Amino acid sequence: MSEDTYQKRYSEHQKRKARVLIEIMKERHSDRRFTEDEVEDGKIQELIKTLDLCPSSCDRKAVSTKIIKDRDHKTLLGGVLVGGAGWIHRAPAVILITADGRAYKAGQEIDFMPFLDGGVVVQQLGLSATAMGLSGTFVNPSIRDFNQDHFRKVFLDNNKNLILLGAYAIGYPHKENGKK
Repeated sequence: MSEDTYQKRYSEHQKRKARVLIEIMKERHSDRRFTEDEVEDGKIQELIKTLDLCPSSCDRKAVSTKIIKDRDHKTLLGGVLVGGAGWIHRAPAVILITADGRAYKAGQEIDFMPFLDGGVVVQQLGLSATAMGLSGTFVNPSIRDFNQDHFRKVFLDNNKNLILLGAYAIGYPHKENGKK
């Protein structure tokens, strides 16, 4: 084979990868309705593994996740996460996304850097979930002041260093979501 043949094969491979990624990006959208099917633990672990590929500010890697599948805990989340009220309890799984505030030390960066890292994680969750045939949506981290202590006690083991960046509800797409 000539060098041009190898280069052409490489170029075609790069174009194919770009097309696949763009197709996944076109397919990804927020869904708040899911089938009642449970998302298998193996699939959730595979999804979480993709987060190791995420870049983070100054390579801190301070973002972590916690999987919530228990019915009562999902119901409680629906009561405390403002963005999840009325629907999040029906998601087969919810991934809480937190960051350790001790990792962000320079000036005011604790006010924004963990959330930038969280945004990258959410984007990766959405694309990876879509590639796996799942659907989901980001739930903002807003919790009313009077619920903060209870949330922290139940979901964050009273760890004062953890900053809630949001949650990602996942499941198999409901047929009425417009997906096939």
